[in-house]
Amino acid sequence: MAGTTTHPEAFRNTVADLVDSTLSTTAKLVFRLSGTAASPGTAVATLSMANPAFGSASAGVITAGTITSDTNATGNASPVATATLQTGAGTVIVHTTVAASGDAINLSGGLTIGAGDTVSCSALTYAAMP
Repeated sequence: MAGTTTHPEAFRNTVADLVDSTLSTTAKLVFRLSGTAASPGTAVATLSMANPAFGSASAGVITAGTITSDTNATGNASPVATATLQTGAGTVIVHTTVAASGDAINLSGGLTIGAGDTVSCSALTYAAMP
C-alpha cells in the first residue's frame, strides 16, 4: 500500500527559505532544452532574479520578486523541456520540468525560443515538499 509523507509547516518554511538563501544574491532562472539537476543541459534563456530572489516562506511557499527578462535569448530549434533556479555562479539549486500547460512552469508563448527572442516570467513560486 502506498503511504503519504508530510512535513510540519515550520519545516517546509525552513526548506523553502533555504532554497532562497542558497540561491544567494545573483539568482538566475534558466530555461533549458533538457537535462537533470546534475547535468542541466543546454541553456536557451537566462533571466536574472531580484536580490533576494524570493520573499519569506509562508505555508512552505516562497514567491519570487522581480524577474528581469532575457531580451536576447540564445534560442534553439528544439523545444524547452526544463528550467533551473541557480546561483549566479551556475550551481543548480532547483531543477524542474516545463510545458505549455499543466506543469511546474508553463510557457505561454510556445516551447520553442528563437535566437534573439525576449523571454519573460510574470510570476514564480516555489513550494517545498508537503
